[in-house]
Amino acid sequence: MAEKNGRQLNYEVLRILAMLMIVCLHYLSKGGFLGVPAREHISMSGYAAWLIEAFCLVAVNVYVLISGYFGGGSETKDVLKRPFTIWKQVFFYSVAIGIIAAVTGIYQSDTHQMFSGAYAGMPRLDMYQIFTYVFPIVTEHYWFATSYIILCLFMPFLDKGANALDQKSFAKLLGGFLLIFSVAKTVIPMQLAWDKYGYDAFWFVTLYLTGAYIRRFGVAALCSRARAAALYVGCALLTFASFLIIRKVFFATGSLEAFVNYAYTYNHVLCYLGAVGLFMAFQENANKSSNKEARRLERFRRPIVLVSGATFGVYLIHEHINIRYLWLQWFDCAAWVDAPLPGFLGHMIFTVLTVYIVCTLIEMIRKKAAAMIGKRR
Repeated sequence: MAEKNGRQLNYEVLRILAMLMIVCLHYLSKGGFLGVPAREHISMSGYAAWLIEAFCLVAVNVYVLISGYFGGGSETKDVLKRPFTIWKQVFFYSVAIGIIAAVTGIYQSDTHQMFSGAYAGMPRLDMYQIFTYVFPIVTEHYWFATSYIILCLFMPFLDKGANALDQKSFAKLLGGFLLIFSVAKTVIPMQLAWDKYGYDAFWFVTLYLTGAYIRRFGVAALCSRARAAALYVGCALLTFASFLIIRKVFFATGSLEAFVNYAYTYNHVLCYLGAVGLFMAFQENANKSSNKEARRLERFRRPIVLVSGATFGVYLIHEHINIRYLWLQWFDCAAWVDAPLPGFLGHMIFTVLTVYIVCTLIEMIRKKAAAMIGKRR
């Protein structure tokens, strides 16, 4: 089931699932479906949105865990090779979509957005916008790409260190990272100076090391897929439960308003453990049922690899600064915020799948064109 480059189809399927979850997260948050967490009235669809958010929140962590599990795949002498490859893809979409926006007159910036995601005006193209297009990494046009490229710079060194450590030393190192960047923020009821909610490269390093640890030593307690899946589901439900409980405390006491959705952060312990659970649920098991599953997946190797290889492109397209709120307008998401539960769920599924499919096709076309140009050279 492993490919020549070390990839496994089960984790390629997980990569696809993770990006679907990310699109879903953007649909819920930027579409206004989550609303203000401490507001008094939340509809059934609103509660459903927060529950779905809890189950999808692990997606970013899972994406980085996959990288850690398979390793950076380069020597220290090629430290710039992987980040440069990613930068080229980021730069292409940042500039290309920016040019299209300039030609069509769409200049959209987060600073011009209302909470609902609707336009608060059409700003003109200025130098700040141009710099955002041309320097997408240093301007954090895409926060994930910025943090991931920083991580890529450290990957060869992290791989060497991870492969040199024994299990006890590795566990202590990983535990130290978790204590500082996850456990502390989870148990201390205040905003910590270094807490970036998991949007930073330090958290990505923690996740990368977690993936490397699982690759080398596994997790005995999660050797069963059922246990791993139970951990994922349990953590998601606990995250949602914390939202409900702290809301009640807030309405009863008037305190903890800022902590109503505190567990909904990437570096919260529940999100971290849930991501590990989902990741381990896709592990290969040496049993007959797993072998049958592997054979079934093998039949669809080509489409799985094609779609999984386009996942980063899906992110870069639908999260471009000129697109990230616009596609929600195209699907008239604001009209479905207070819709009955069946209507909300149907609209969400249709919108997320449509955006994912369209962006995947665009990325496939880009890769095909790039390959053709490369051959001509």
